[in-house]
Amino acid sequence: MLNVDQVNKQLHILDSGDDAAQRQALHTLRNIEAQNWSTAPNALVNSLVEALQQQILSGPRPPVVHKEIAALISNVGTRSKSAIPQLIQFLQDGTPDSIREAAATVLGKFGSDAKSAVESLIAISSVPSSLGVHAVRALRDIGCADHRVRTALIQLWNAPIQSQNNQIQLAIALCKLKIDAVGLVPFLTNRLLASQDEALRKSAAEGLSWCNKNDLDVVPALVTSTLNDKNEDVRQIAKNALDHLKLSNEKAIDLCAKQLKDSLHAEAALRKTGQPAVPALILALGGGDATVRVKAARILACFGELGANAVPALMTALRDKDWEIRLEAAKGLWNITKKTDDVVPVLIQLLDDKRATDIEDGEARRRILQTVIESLWRIGPPASAAVPALLKMTKDKNRLVSQSAREAVKKIQPSAIK
Repeated sequence: MLNVDQVNKQLHILDSGDDAAQRQALHTLRNIEAQNWSTAPNALVNSLVEALQQQILSGPRPPVVHKEIAALISNVGTRSKSAIPQLIQFLQDGTPDSIREAAATVLGKFGSDAKSAVESLIAISSVPSSLGVHAVRALRDIGCADHRVRTALIQLWNAPIQSQNNQIQLAIALCKLKIDAVGLVPFLTNRLLASQDEALRKSAAEGLSWCNKNDLDVVPALVTSTLNDKNEDVRQIAKNALDHLKLSNEKAIDLCAKQLKDSLHAEAALRKTGQPAVPALILALGGGDATVRVKAARILACFGELGANAVPALMTALRDKDWEIRLEAAKGLWNITKKTDDVVPVLIQLLDDKRATDIEDGEARRRILQTVIESLWRIGPPASAAVPALLKMTKDKNRLVSQSAREAVKKIQPSAIK
């Protein structure tokens, strides 16, 4: 419970005491816990803020005094909306940055009630220090996305030199305020999945939670982070982001599958998901886009026996007109069933498939043939039916193809090599 008489006594000292007494009064007020200020009358809070302004205006003060004032402003927090004009004055040039940062933070906590602070916050948002970060956060929390804010934040986003922390906080603000900016989502997904800094990954996950769930790579990146980040806190924030986007595991998986064609991260997300992704991948395998079907078959192959429910769909894909889909389906069936009856004939056929290998691009032809040969090599002795076709490949005009075929025969049926 706040002792009003004690606060008034300290305010009187701030008004009339000597420097030492004023510092002690600030320290005493600073030690009043934030929850106790919640019972303070508005008039008392206003008197306190005015007294703090006088402390700043009365002349140079040691840094420790500025820290005490900043901490006191933070503790008082949003107790009185009537203090907003005074808090805005704390943002002006000449006020120590620690105090300006504290004032910006408190103004942000007022939300839309602090719209009158927007102009002052914009003015300091471009400062290349933590003060600028505090201003951007306050603009984000106030929630005003009018023309002034949009113009200022986009200009700041396009500025050539920014620290990683400044840029990530700006990205969160842009996402929360629904302001489109070039490269925003790729920036966040890259930081979430590639940064070595845990704090940056946490912030990136928070930023993505404010994006449109249908935007390319938003959900795949969050799913990947939820399942794969080495830090438990980052994984939890990514999970919270999916919850904020109102996505169950099933819906998140479906969105990843729908983005397989163009997403940089959907394939990795579905691989990490494992067996729960099988139904969505079966649907993707039966779709109309060849790129998606190839990726779906490739992902199912990595599940091994956990992909058993996809066997009928993969069997159908063995007859596809697209050679790459047939190849991935064959590899998937072998990994899942370890049966060669349907797999090896398809791979043999691919070694002589004119559409797959009779192409002008010699390097593309080499890659195709070596991929098929490697698939047979991985099967090993159970692929003995492919030895005649592989022996033929040992005489191929491309040295790398012939060498790969020779190694495959050695693995499958060593006695066939003379």
